[in-house]
Amino acid sequence: MQYFVSKSGFAILDACRAYGLAALLQALTRGPSAPEIQNLGHAYAVQVAGRPVPSGLRSSENWYALLALDSWQQVFLTYKGQQWKTQRDRVQAVIEQQTGQLLEKAAQGLEADFGGKMTLPGSLDPAAFKGLKGLTAAKYAEGATQLDDLNWALACLGAAAGQRYRLQRGVGGKWEFYVTLPVPEHVQLDNFWEIRRLVYQAGLSYQGVRNAVAHFSLLLAEAIRRKAAGNPLFPARFSEVLYFSLFQSGQQYKPSKGGVVQLGKLVDMALTASRGTAAAFHTWDYLFRRGSTQGAQDLAEAITEFIIAPSLDSYYRHAQIFLRYIVDPNLRVKPEFLYTEEALLEVMKYAT
Repeated sequence: MQYFVSKSGFAILDACRAYGLAALLQALTRGPSAPEIQNLGHAYAVQVAGRPVPSGLRSSENWYALLALDSWQQVFLTYKGQQWKTQRDRVQAVIEQQTGQLLEKAAQGLEADFGGKMTLPGSLDPAAFKGLKGLTAAKYAEGATQLDDLNWALACLGAAAGQRYRLQRGVGGKWEFYVTLPVPEHVQLDNFWEIRRLVYQAGLSYQGVRNAVAHFSLLLAEAIRRKAAGNPLFPARFSEVLYFSLFQSGQQYKPSKGGVVQLGKLVDMALTASRGTAAAFHTWDYLFRRGSTQGAQDLAEAITEFIIAPSLDSYYRHAQIFLRYIVDPNLRVKPEFLYTEEALLEVMKYAT
């Protein structure tokens, strides 16, 4: 069976709806073949073997595993106290009560209705981080993006599954969240869950959201490389990573920087069988880790720019800084972290 999520123009919302639909179909079918997501340009197609049975959702262990994901609280970050649980339970109720209707619409192409009554949480619309949801002393309220209940619930489910939230202290000791979302190009969901397991809990002390998303992109590519084992058709292709940061302001979290990192060249590099790719990724990861320590931030800054915007100029800047650490006996770089000849060949391909 094939289902479709028509794109609305909200990139984060649309990718999360695709993840949500794929996760729901996997919970419904419980078969050996995992759903596959494909980006068609105007829509996401989700293909699954077999015919989903809506009445089987409440008896699916996979469904309750989705509801137990540890990211639900971050999806509803603007809700006070334990209200995030109420919102998660609302997602559960909407999907369980309207599973059949959702599948019927998705078979034709599920379209988002922005005339609905459900408010998008900030994880799906960073501009929605305007204040806490719930009563405050000043009873502050401000309008936000509204959506129909089916697409709202599906998108929230997809955000819990697909987004990575990295919490750390920023400038002035304030807490910051770095939010990243890999956009599927052609992804089998089982492969996504495995990559999620390998990547989403990993991380360092970052200098900002660009540094965080660059390292996330590298970890994503390395996980794909390991899983693909040289198969260029391996169904775990992501076209880009969407990202934004949130900073703490009083009781509220507000959006700050955001953007897109194109992953095409990095994923293509990961899907080769070259030993040079493995060696290059090993060196790059070292540069991020070394660059997360006091006094070595320039290493992280240079490799961040090279990963995000590969060019000869960004390569030369990275190489000059790296070389300074190599030749300075007070800084030292162990031989196992230096570029090999094979690695340099792959790095230059990436740069050009």
